[in-house]
Amino acid sequence: MRAPAAVLACFLLLSACSSGRGEMMPAFALVDQAGALVKSESLRGRVLVVSFVFTTCAEACPLITAQLARTQSRVRTEKLDDRVRFVSITLDPATDRPEVLRRYADAYGIDLATWYFLTGESDDVSRVVRAFGLSAVARERIVHGSLVVLVDRQGRIAERRTDLELDPDRLVGSLRQLLG
Repeated sequence: MRAPAAVLACFLLLSACSSGRGEMMPAFALVDQAGALVKSESLRGRVLVVSFVFTTCAEACPLITAQLARTQSRVRTEKLDDRVRFVSITLDPATDRPEVLRRYADAYGIDLATWYFLTGESDDVSRVVRAFGLSAVARERIVHGSLVVLVDRQGRIAERRTDLELDPDRLVGSLRQLLG
């Protein structure tokens, strides 16, 4: 009897994580891979795919970044790229300076015209990461999950995904719904 209760508890927790309707994306002013200031309000009017990475990660980050790069390619193919932006916020601002983030993006063949890799002062980055619901940094190592957040054109969090396997077809479908 305990196993079904545990399964139900996990389902409810995942369901709660996947919704976010009405919650606003936190305000931020961070620096992108070119050293330019990017403010959250400048992204309004577009649907956002927000992820959290660090360039020295050997586990979830490479997988998520590669899947989102495939999604970006699909978005471009379907001519949605003028209305969708990808945003990756570092979890390691001490290491991930703009030039490091640019090399990381280049390694994945990412089109930086529609994707921002963001960094900044440690306190600023930590505040933003926490506001999205992650506790990213432990004393000895960076601890994170596979959170990807979809934000609508008004800046509201529309969906939270925590699965490591991000199917580009399903993700593009969700983006199309948000675009109306």
